[in-house]
Amino acid sequence: MDATKEFLPLKSYRKGILVAVIIPILLVLVLAYHLYQIKLERQYKVRFGQYEYVSQQLKQEFYAAHVVLDSIAVNLAQPISFQKPPEWLEDIEQHPEHYYHALPNNGGEIVGRGQVSEALFATKRWQTVLSLNTAFDAALALQGGLYAVAYIEDDGFAYVKRREASSSHFITRLVQGKFEPDFSLGNIVVGPPVKFFDRQMFALGKKLSTVDNAHVLMIYDSDIIDRWLLNIGSLEGTMEFKNQSDEIIAGERYDHDHDGLVNSSAPWQYGLHFIAKPAKEPISLNYHESYEQFAAPLQREILLELALLLFFILFTFVTIVWLSGQIFVRPLKHFVNYLSLQEHTPQATLNYPIPSEWQPWFIQIKQVVEQKSRLMHALKQHNQELDDEIKRKQQALKQSFEAKERQAALLNAVLDSVPDIIYFKNIDGSFIGCNRAFEEFMGVDKSDLVAKTQPEVTSGLTILLEQEAAMERSQEQVATNFVLGANTYFLTITPLKSETGKLIGCLGVARDITAAQEAYNALRDSEENFRAATEFAPNGVILAAISGKILEMNKAAKRYLSLDKNTGEKQLERLFDEQNWQELKPVLAGLLKEQKKVVEHMISQSGKHRWLQLSISLVWDKNKRPKYYVIHIQNITGLLLAKQDAERATLAKSRFIANISHEIRTPINAILGLADMIKSEALTRVQNKKLQQLSGAANELLTMLNSILEFAKVESHQGTIQYETFQTCHVFTTIESLIKPLCIQKGLEFELQVGPQVWPYLYSDEDKVKQILVNLLGNAVKYTNHGKVGLKVTLVNDRAAKQTIKFAVWDTGVGIKAQEIEHLFDAFTQGDESFTRRHEGIGLGLAIVKQEVALLGGDIAVNSTPNEGSCFFFELVLDKGACPVVDSHKEVYCLTTEAHSLPSYFAGLAEPLSVERLHAMHAMLDKSIIVIPPEAALDPAYSLPENTALLLHCEGEFPEQSNHIALNQSVFYQSAYTWLAEFAHMTQTVDNVCMQVAGALCLVVDDNNLNLDITENMLKQNGISTIGLQSAEHIEEVCRSLQPDIILMDIHMPNIDGYQATKQIRAVWSETELPVIALTANASKEERAKATAVGMNDYLVKPINSTQACKALASNIFQSDKTEEAFFDYEFALSQMMQNETFLQTMLDKFAKLCHDYLEQVAEIEQGSALFELAHGIKGAAAGLGFKRLAKVAKDLETQSKTITTITNRTDLDVLTNALSQVVCFIELKR
Repeated sequence: MDATKEFLPLKSYRKGILVAVIIPILLVLVLAYHLYQIKLERQYKVRFGQYEYVSQQLKQEFYAAHVVLDSIAVNLAQPISFQKPPEWLEDIEQHPEHYYHALPNNGGEIVGRGQVSEALFATKRWQTVLSLNTAFDAALALQGGLYAVAYIEDDGFAYVKRREASSSHFITRLVQGKFEPDFSLGNIVVGPPVKFFDRQMFALGKKLSTVDNAHVLMIYDSDIIDRWLLNIGSLEGTMEFKNQSDEIIAGERYDHDHDGLVNSSAPWQYGLHFIAKPAKEPISLNYHESYEQFAAPLQREILLELALLLFFILFTFVTIVWLSGQIFVRPLKHFVNYLSLQEHTPQATLNYPIPSEWQPWFIQIKQVVEQKSRLMHALKQHNQELDDEIKRKQQALKQSFEAKERQAALLNAVLDSVPDIIYFKNIDGSFIGCNRAFEEFMGVDKSDLVAKTQPEVTSGLTILLEQEAAMERSQEQVATNFVLGANTYFLTITPLKSETGKLIGCLGVARDITAAQEAYNALRDSEENFRAATEFAPNGVILAAISGKILEMNKAAKRYLSLDKNTGEKQLERLFDEQNWQELKPVLAGLLKEQKKVVEHMISQSGKHRWLQLSISLVWDKNKRPKYYVIHIQNITGLLLAKQDAERATLAKSRFIANISHEIRTPINAILGLADMIKSEALTRVQNKKLQQLSGAANELLTMLNSILEFAKVESHQGTIQYETFQTCHVFTTIESLIKPLCIQKGLEFELQVGPQVWPYLYSDEDKVKQILVNLLGNAVKYTNHGKVGLKVTLVNDRAAKQTIKFAVWDTGVGIKAQEIEHLFDAFTQGDESFTRRHEGIGLGLAIVKQEVALLGGDIAVNSTPNEGSCFFFELVLDKGACPVVDSHKEVYCLTTEAHSLPSYFAGLAEPLSVERLHAMHAMLDKSIIVIPPEAALDPAYSLPENTALLLHCEGEFPEQSNHIALNQSVFYQSAYTWLAEFAHMTQTVDNVCMQVAGALCLVVDDNNLNLDITENMLKQNGISTIGLQSAEHIEEVCRSLQPDIILMDIHMPNIDGYQATKQIRAVWSETELPVIALTANASKEERAKATAVGMNDYLVKPINSTQACKALASNIFQSDKTEEAFFDYEFALSQMMQNETFLQTMLDKFAKLCHDYLEQVAEIEQGSALFELAHGIKGAAAGLGFKRLAKVAKDLETQSKTITTITNRTDLDVLTNALSQVVCFIELKR
């Protein structure tokens, strides 16, 4: 990153800040505009209110004018009686066109047109003038804007009274009639404006009579009216007074540019125009104000407010930007600069004082930079290794090119060896190449064909050109048959396309199918014969499609199913009643799912009282896709009745055998138990030999008994499959450990071969698989005197969740005659009596094997040649078990060769490693796990890394070391996977197991006194303290007092059996608090399930040995405080009594009485010192007699009592009381 360039995210940050500023500014502008409109509307209302006020004042003035005019009219109607003084007529000024006279004492002025006449001096006229004087004075006094009041008659006589009489121009205009209004417009009319010099006036006149033209004028000064308007209203615009002729008589003239333009939503848009004309009044008031004049103050006001808001916003954002720059942006720029430039960071950034909040981040970046430096160094090393690898790959690629050239030559050789006629053509139809068969077919050499078209070579075989044209049109492969001479050929034309899909040529292949055509004709004849044979077969035959549609059905099938001969049923479902069809449907589905060859199924016809046997098979095509069902129907009513009779007899026999076998197992248990006990004693060689013979005979008898019992289960249909996931390597190594010693005794070789692709964990019945193979291998050893015996396990089919596995047991023994194979798997039957009578057995082994193989879904068969050997084989479809996740936390490498690949389950676990890479990576394999399979052929003398975590190899290949694990070669990969999967869960040895349970207290309940003694002595030899009971009565009371660690419970006992006793125990103690293990001679699954249901923890089948007993106790005694110390050490106690058991029993009785005294003292004790003395005494006495658990409790209490003065918490005393009661109960039950 260039240091001069700005950190790009900061540009976005600044853009964001700019947007954040613009948005509130825009919002403020919108709000300002809205506020401006509100102010305009408010100002408009104010202006209109002011205008209304002026209008009202105008109305009042007009009202006053009306009052004055009315009073003048009243005065004229009622003239006063008055004699004119003679001096009033003096000094009348006569002018050419008018006369003028000012009355004395401010009495007004008289003016008229023309010459003075006598009529001027009429008494009535003077009375009228004098009566108006007072009214005129009142008018001038009341109305400030009134300049003069005049009474004018038709002859031009006028009486005038004005505020000032200095101006003669006014009188001139009055005489000239300038002020005269047009009374044709109304009774009260405003005259036109009259200007003279710098003054303007107008008159409001009222006509007094309809007969003559006498009227009164009220003359107003426009300037005074203007000043009056300014005084009564604060309006900023222009006001105009107009008369009825729309002439401006007062106010300022306004330019009416926008008259008539009014916006209803904004009436001020084109300026303010208010016009008020009172009803029946001759004058109107107009108000005009331009928009600029109206809005200018508001604009200044809103601009000021907007400027203040913008200043506040900008000031706030400038402050925020400055603060964020100091707190975040500036450190971030330095941080990014350091992050991007790292070791090239400029000095300005390095000298920057880092804020405390940013220091952890800069520290982490420094660590990352240092780590990057280390990684770059490592990367250079890896690059060097990669370069070396590329060189090797280039060499390999060169070899690959050479191999491709060889392959091209090989391809030409292969094409020439193919009997089919093959040729290649270009897009233009010219030949590119062909094989030797085409040369012979065309009779032309290949060199003469290349680059030539077919018409240039031959005029025949137009069928080739026609098919090539059809291929070009369809752009797909075309095929057809054509006849040439006596032969028929099958021709295919395939398009050759480029990578872009463009057609570049074609490939033609022709095959001589003359023989196939003849075979087809023969097959058609055979099918017709088959149809005829099927139609007239004695058994029913139905062919049905997978969808259930009936394809074929013969006459016998219709007869058995009670169908009319001409029936046209099309669906299989309609041939059977509802019940039979519901039974048949899952059979068909299972046949399709499990891919079995044949399934037998029986249905009953209640109306006919007969049974039909349906043999259903599924026909598959060559691509392993199901085509149709074949159903053979046979009436087996008679056979079924005979079979039922035979099964009743067989079931009775099997029950008898099972009962007898169960009764015999108990004394055999006693024999084997006693023999096991005697082995530990000092015996002579002759006694040892006889003891071995006794054990061997008992074990052989037990084996035959188990076979009889198993066969009884099979015959009584009690055999079931117990599915569980098991280790493949464990099954085969167990079988090898059982069979190999037998082979060594007879001087035979044993070979075990297990395919590496067989899954390491399978899901099936492990016991049945082992029993089948052990029976077959036992027979093989029995009937083989020299040579070999072997087991071969191979993978036949591998699917996602299942594997089809073939098991083959072979030998080089005496073999089996052909006539004996037919009855070989019958019960209580052996081969040649002349030979088999020399061998032990009752002839049930192969019968059981056949039944159990069938139960697992397979069929067993045998191939044998007399005096050469036999091979028993069968296939099973087994589910793949879930493989545990291997988490060794170490690198796993597996040596491989080019000729061998790792099994699929092992490939993802270990990294393949060649011997060459092993040499190259010698120093890098520390703490790794190396797997060396048999085919790796690594020299055992090779020096492997000393710090290798583990080395898994075949037996005998490497010197024995602590980190070397030798695995069975026959199941190497399965064993290696299992070993790695269970690396953290290594099994314990038998000795460790026995040491675990030594010192435990076990209660044994068995009604057979002999078996009870055997079990007690067997446990006693392993350091386990035991109490034996012959009855389960009062079992709850015994358990409360004795507090055993575990119970061995016999199942079948009088009065209260093991199930009932366990239920009583489980009502008080849980399975973890007091484990119970079943002891029984019945090995059935049902008995085991019943024991589990009532709450038993485990299940032991008689006869048992010490190893089985110790393993069961170790896995079920839950470790707690009471099992940390041994309950009672009998050997120690006996040694204390000089091996005198009688003396020991006497001392135990005395100790029991002493414990009673201890219990009384514990109940009464209150002081810590007394408790100390009591605990000290109990500790010594218990330890001296071997009661280690009681001694441990007393010792702990002794230690605690040293710091106790008064006992307040008796919890620890309760523990001591329980321990003493347990010892007392143990001694009393031992008597």
